[in-house]
Amino acid sequence: MTTSDLAEHLGVIERLKPLINTPDFDQVFKLLTEELPKSKQFLIKMELKRLGQPCSYYIDLRGRVDGEVRPYEFNGQTHYMDDVAIRTFEKGIKQYSRYTVGVFEDVSNTSNNHRVRYQQEQAQRKQNRGPAVSPLLATDEEEETEQTEQKTVQLIKFAEYQSRAEERMNFSIDIELVLDNQDRLFATTSDLSVSGCKIKVQRELIFQPGQKVAIFFRGLEQEFALGLTEGIPYQVIEQEPADKGVYLRLKRLPLEHEKGFTDFLQNFIHGNKRRYKVNLDNTYQAVYVKGYEQFFLPRMTTLPVFLAVNDGKATPLCALTTENNRSVLHYFQDEQRQNVLSQLLSARRLKQCLSSAEQSTVLYTFTHAAKGRLFFYSATADELAQSAALRQVFIGFGSQKPSWRVFHLHISRTNPAHAHSKLSLPSSASQEIQKLNQPPSPLIANFIKELRYVASLTELNTTESTAQYQRTALDQSLLNQLKIFGHAKLDSLPAIEAAAVHYVNLRSESRFLYRTDVLVGDGEMADVRGFTRDFSSKGLQIECVEPVDFERGDQVEITLPQMQKITNKHKLTQLPYEVMAVSKNKLIMNLRIIDKTNDHQGKQFFQQLIANNRSKLTMAEETPKFPGLGPALRNMYLKALNCFVFYIHRQGIRYHMDVVAQGATPSTLHRLLQRFTPADGELNLQPLLKNNATNLQFANQLKKMKRQELPFRYEVYLRYLPEQGTTEQSLLTEFDFDLPTANQRKLFIEESLQQGLLFAYRIFLSRTGRPDTEHIAKELGYVSTYAIHKAKVLEEELWSVVGVGEVQDITEEVMTRYQVPTELVEKQRQQRQLLLASKPVG
Repeated sequence: MTTSDLAEHLGVIERLKPLINTPDFDQVFKLLTEELPKSKQFLIKMELKRLGQPCSYYIDLRGRVDGEVRPYEFNGQTHYMDDVAIRTFEKGIKQYSRYTVGVFEDVSNTSNNHRVRYQQEQAQRKQNRGPAVSPLLATDEEEETEQTEQKTVQLIKFAEYQSRAEERMNFSIDIELVLDNQDRLFATTSDLSVSGCKIKVQRELIFQPGQKVAIFFRGLEQEFALGLTEGIPYQVIEQEPADKGVYLRLKRLPLEHEKGFTDFLQNFIHGNKRRYKVNLDNTYQAVYVKGYEQFFLPRMTTLPVFLAVNDGKATPLCALTTENNRSVLHYFQDEQRQNVLSQLLSARRLKQCLSSAEQSTVLYTFTHAAKGRLFFYSATADELAQSAALRQVFIGFGSQKPSWRVFHLHISRTNPAHAHSKLSLPSSASQEIQKLNQPPSPLIANFIKELRYVASLTELNTTESTAQYQRTALDQSLLNQLKIFGHAKLDSLPAIEAAAVHYVNLRSESRFLYRTDVLVGDGEMADVRGFTRDFSSKGLQIECVEPVDFERGDQVEITLPQMQKITNKHKLTQLPYEVMAVSKNKLIMNLRIIDKTNDHQGKQFFQQLIANNRSKLTMAEETPKFPGLGPALRNMYLKALNCFVFYIHRQGIRYHMDVVAQGATPSTLHRLLQRFTPADGELNLQPLLKNNATNLQFANQLKKMKRQELPFRYEVYLRYLPEQGTTEQSLLTEFDFDLPTANQRKLFIEESLQQGLLFAYRIFLSRTGRPDTEHIAKELGYVSTYAIHKAKVLEEELWSVVGVGEVQDITEEVMTRYQVPTELVEKQRQQRQLLLASKPVG
């Protein structure tokens, strides 16, 4: 965009644009600028050269302009523009004689662009405030304006893709349509397959789903002898509005005497699909959505636990695990490594969750060790709300325990039928596609047939939140009453099968699950006891029995006393390792060997251990007892989750949050942000982009992270003020880094409760690796076959993803943490539900 110091010379620049690449440029340039200083002449010439440079940027205005965006192809590139942008683009091509930087900038700055409109509003506000704004303040505000330009973003819906039995060909040909009442209409096809077609009727008529019509293919009859004296019967599936008419999707009905018309269509489509192009809409959309799904699922923090229902009783049967959520499953194991979730997820709690508006609650837990046995205590927010005294003693006592945990619990329904997700490719494309589209094996189908619910557990506690809970006053005389929250010890508990999310392995070597004692020290402090969770020759993941003070980059010394007993060849004491990551609760560490001389004893020992025992060891990314269970649970969860997911792309040195995803149902944050958008299906991310959060906070954090590190956590508090006109007036946003002390956060919360409504969210920000193109290889390859430019655009977009954020609603947990009275919590809950159910203001 032309800088402000050349604004007064825009007239000269505009007159010279058409001459940039012509022989007359220098002569006309000299004539028009001879009265200007040499320095200005130089700047103008450099600006014109910049505007005239060839450009290869793809233009994508989806969600950024008011008009209806559609694909627009130019020189092998597919851009997405509305009518205003297309006119600007074509005008620029004539002006510059090719696609240049100047054309790109003109299209990006049309009058109906949301960013341009926002900047104009900001400029008007500055003008209304008068000239008293200091230069420094103005600069800061301009920077904020630049970063909040992407107020509306693209919303994708997980698992929203369809498969086709046949290939469809984009093909326009004249047809005659005969209606039930024998009226005849002339129309044209938009696309065509053996069993259906899409046509455009140049009249605004109303067609009913299921209505029968007959079609005469007049255009084909001019070239081929079809021998059809009667029309081909079709049935209306759906109707869509079109410019000066309607689009109809039709399904072909069987015809007894069709005279080989089916064979003709098959041969015609197969012989002409390169000429007329295969319709790739559903395949491209599926690859797009699946690519983003595969960024999120392996990094999700939430643990989905699937419950089977038998004789009216729900039992946890299996869980979908990742590197980030596996610790949650381990937490619920007792001293015998039995999982106690079947006790915590009781039928009463499930019914209570399902009956609530959001189908969720907050689950508080801690453990108590006595006589070598581990006892679990748990309570939901609803249970604690029944008695203020019991809530005080449960939180006051439990939060003092190292085992104190706080979880967001959401219950959703599922169906075994959702386990089967076909490729979006036509089955007729190849026999291989038909094999890949086979449903789950009988073994898996039998295992999951009783699954009816998904309990999603998200760990919420942090060091700061636990410290706040520990401020709760404790009445020691009421401790005996905690027995009602305790879970009895049972001789046996149903096992929970863990199935990992499959994704491309980005590690340099395999890791193996193994538990053995470990001592961790730094040469100065006393060694901390713990145990290994997994190992490779170059690293370890360990869990300590008490929180540690180590940080990433620290050097520690590891001793393996149990392993030392099985080897005399290697010295397994005081082995040097570097800390690569530490969990938020300071209990889990990822370590990497320090091997300056290539004689690290731990490395040599583990190499030998792996080589001699590979068949006995279990890989960390283990294959479950039921092969194929992971993909089945993955598909089921995608159609049940309700969390808010956002993606951060890197484009050059800038970072953008411009894609948001949702599951089967929108979360409270989806519904809140949709209240301030100009169109249905859009989100206004302005509250999350406050103070340039994407580039100054999220981007800087992502630069420090590696893909395998645990997510970095943020909290964001939103104060909603009713009866306001704009987003800026209605929502006041504060991140935890804006309110660094507990007192500041408490004050913001109290003021929000007094003035309006409080919304609070936890953000789990993860660094992504390279895109898992193996997961979408078949479909991406199909797109490449017929539209390689589209495949390249998609690959470029996926490669630019550097971060993914999972957002969880913690509003009620925050109010409990800061000891908001139960009556006010309930009042806020009801008011939030009314707000989110009401009609948006945008």
